[in-house]
Amino acid sequence: MRLVTGATGIVGSHVLLALCREGHSVRALVRADSDRRFTEKLLRRERDDGALLDRVTWCEGDVLDPVSLAEAMVGVRQVVHCAALVSFDPHDARDMLEVNVTGTANVVNAALEAGVERLCHVSSIAALGTARDGEPVTERSPWAEEEERSVYAVSKYAAELEVQRGVAEGLDAVIVNPALIIGPGLPGRSSRTIADRLRKGTRWYPPGRTSVVDVRDVAGACVDLLKTPGNGERYLAAGEAISYQRLFALFCTAFGRPAPSARIRPWMLELAWRAERLRTMLFGGRPLVTKDTARTSLRMRKFDDGKLRARLGRPWRTAEEAVRYTASLMDAGPS
Repeated sequence: MRLVTGATGIVGSHVLLALCREGHSVRALVRADSDRRFTEKLLRRERDDGALLDRVTWCEGDVLDPVSLAEAMVGVRQVVHCAALVSFDPHDARDMLEVNVTGTANVVNAALEAGVERLCHVSSIAALGTARDGEPVTERSPWAEEEERSVYAVSKYAAELEVQRGVAEGLDAVIVNPALIIGPGLPGRSSRTIADRLRKGTRWYPPGRTSVVDVRDVAGACVDLLKTPGNGERYLAAGEAISYQRLFALFCTAFGRPAPSARIRPWMLELAWRAERLRTMLFGGRPLVTKDTARTSLRMRKFDDGKLRARLGRPWRTAEEAVRYTASLMDAGPS
């Protein structure tokens, strides 16, 4: 029996699919009010007869509820911990620290108590340090406390410390640090928000550069890393390096929209996040851009995921493949 937390999220749903494809029985931890439609659709898309869904046992619980976690881990050999809150909205700071840090601590404690053989923790490139002098970021890049970080980054780094604490107490664990994950899922979740906005079209693109990775590759890496001892190792999953201009163009093309042609200037982004903060303070709602997303979109970061590529021995899907896959399932709807 395997357990997947966050099973209705973009990564969790695809980890569930990957495990079911291999013939495993999987327990999927979901909150009572979770929308399971996309995850169920994803598994039915693979096998219309419902055979993959038959391998899934839905288990209501919450990473913030240690009792439900203990019950969910009875008889479980391996855990993929995907549950997390991804947000750059300052209003979500407290909830994000609670879910990402306290929730991970609870998962680690429950895994230790249940005698789980191996834990795979899905982290983020946000938890990695910063490389110097134009060098690429790797798993070994040091975290500097004095650097300005988003609350999300701090929460994911602190969550990793909880995993390492578990390793020190005898838990066999491995950590995956994905770049920007491109994949389909429920609206309003993670990178799906980017796709939702670009589906309407835009003439603007930010000047920065990042790396993107197909959610199917992230899920496949998590499942493969369950097969050998983890020893607390980190594995960066960077995928393809790409400019935001090209990424936005790929999405717009997939949705039949013109590619963006106007470059956003840094001063525009600085003005935009301040205006959005004022708007949400006065009228509520979610900000379209925040201080953290604005400044991230200006960066020209490079990543080296040679460690994981060598471990898995297979190429990553391209950004274009990831975008096409995402767009195809968005068009199919949630039901």
